[in-house]
Amino acid sequence: MSEETMVISEVARKFNIENHQLRDWCEVGLVRHKRIGRIRYIFTEENKKIEKIIELKEKFGKHAPNEMIREELIKANLMSDEQTKVIDKDIDEDDINENSFKEAFLLLAKKIEEMDKKIEKKEQLKLPSENLAAKKDVIEIKDQMNKLEQDNQRLKEVNDQLLKKLDSIHSTMTEIQKEQGKSIWKKLFSK
Repeated sequence: MSEETMVISEVARKFNIENHQLRDWCEVGLVRHKRIGRIRYIFTEENKKIEKIIELKEKFGKHAPNEMIREELIKANLMSDEQTKVIDKDIDEDDINENSFKEAFLLLAKKIEEMDKKIEKKEQLKLPSENLAAKKDVIEIKDQMNKLEQDNQRLKEVNDQLLKKLDSIHSTMTEIQKEQGKSIWKKLFSK
């Protein structure tokens, strides 16, 4: 086994993954590493295994169980029996933590789903309120149109009354002109 290592952040950058993701794989025993102080180093011979883990996570989903990933790594001869035994020992100690993590994750996923539904409902509620504003505008316009129609009707009535009065005045004037005309003509021609 090669003892060459790289700092975890360099390895994460090389494979375009997050440090915490790689750190998680180290902690569950999928990736061999060593620690010096607070710094974690990944053995360079783990690169093929990391590529395979990324491929498997893409294939099965990023929350694929580590046990399934481990089995696939064993099938691909990227994980030794020695590593498996060490990992199994670690897993026995961490079963409680992993189960509580799964429960917490499922609870979190459920909460996120509930929040998505609430957001969707709020968005649906916005639409009717926008429609209500549009309906209010339409109602206001209809009210204005009704008022204009009423005003128009009143104006028609006033116009009709004025026309009747004008006709009456015209008739009266015509009669007056006829009477005056006769007298004027008589006065003009009688001399």
